[in-house]
Amino acid sequence: MAGGKSRLPLAARSTSCSTVVTLLLVALVSAAECGYPPGNDPVQIFFADPRIHNAPADRCDQALCTRLLELIRGAQTSIDFAVYGMWGQARLLKALEAAQARGIAVRGVVDRDREDENVFSSTDHWVRRLGDVRDDYEAERLLDRQDAPPKYDRKMHNKFFVVDGRWVWTGSANVSDAGTGGHHANVVAVVDSPGLAGVYMREFAQMWAGHFHQLKESDGVDRVAIGGTDAEVWFSPQDQTMRRGVLPLIVRAQHRIDVAMYYLTSSYAAEELIAAHERGVAVRVIIDATSARNRYSKHRLLREAGIPVKVEDWNGKMHMKAAVLDGHTLIVGSMNWTVSGAAYNDENTLILRAPDLAAEFEVVFDDLWDSIPQRGGGCTRVYGSNTTLP
Repeated sequence: MAGGKSRLPLAARSTSCSTVVTLLLVALVSAAECGYPPGNDPVQIFFADPRIHNAPADRCDQALCTRLLELIRGAQTSIDFAVYGMWGQARLLKALEAAQARGIAVRGVVDRDREDENVFSSTDHWVRRLGDVRDDYEAERLLDRQDAPPKYDRKMHNKFFVVDGRWVWTGSANVSDAGTGGHHANVVAVVDSPGLAGVYMREFAQMWAGHFHQLKESDGVDRVAIGGTDAEVWFSPQDQTMRRGVLPLIVRAQHRIDVAMYYLTSSYAAEELIAAHERGVAVRVIIDATSARNRYSKHRLLREAGIPVKVEDWNGKMHMKAAVLDGHTLIVGSMNWTVSGAAYNDENTLILRAPDLAAEFEVVFDDLWDSIPQRGGGCTRVYGSNTTLP
């Protein structure tokens, strides 16, 4: 199989551990079948396949969730998390409560809108059970008074955990029945690095102290060497992630760019992708069907410029916020390529220079790309409803 490309869906392939590792697809197999890979690589990536489950459910059976569960259960001193909200995911909540019961300090921050509500139905339940969870409501009110009426909603949109000041779990997956529950396509990085953990803990400390959105201060982009991987961490909005972090990578790309994105509405990103295509870079883009109905979506503009773009037609969504460039640089994190993601929301973007991780992502991207009909699908699903995509 090395160097080849299977036409079978990822979920239908052999689930023997040796086969999965050979295919670089261990992240798509339930940890109950294969367990967490025993290697010593301090940086690993895990995926959720949107074709495995037909609907969201309160489960934790794909490796991006089971690995988080292991980290929580193995915590020795502390767990800090910044997540958009919570929907279901009782096993993760139970594990956090058990950690508190054995003396682990558990703290969190979540999003609140202008009505002091969270978009996910279980958030209030989690907050009551865990106790030490703060939010951006007061910061939102303060910024509204300074800039009334507000032009954009501001969200605490991060999805990261820091465990014991050593482990970082971060990526595109919400703590929800569709996110960590494995219904949507997501990618998560798990990193064993006190240096990287310290970077994320400084960001958490700002939010814990009530500094969200445009109230945060930047101490400059952080660069951390983790074994053979060079990592950069960019936080929105203070680090100007799109302008200073993402766009220069697209400008410097010479051979190939593959983008897997929930929302792609940034004119700047679209312009640079088109410029890359015009100078001979092979560009491909997969976006979500629901986001394709957004009037600001740039998928039609990209297609008109000759860039191959596919709109998913799976049961789950394309919820990744990821890209791989020239076979050596991988972008993962919580930030959609939008104005809100770059300039208003609290987000994190992790840029990893690691050919082995880029190769893992390419295997998954190729499989997902091949699974979508050439015309990019035709339906968008909004919790059970089907609407023909224009």
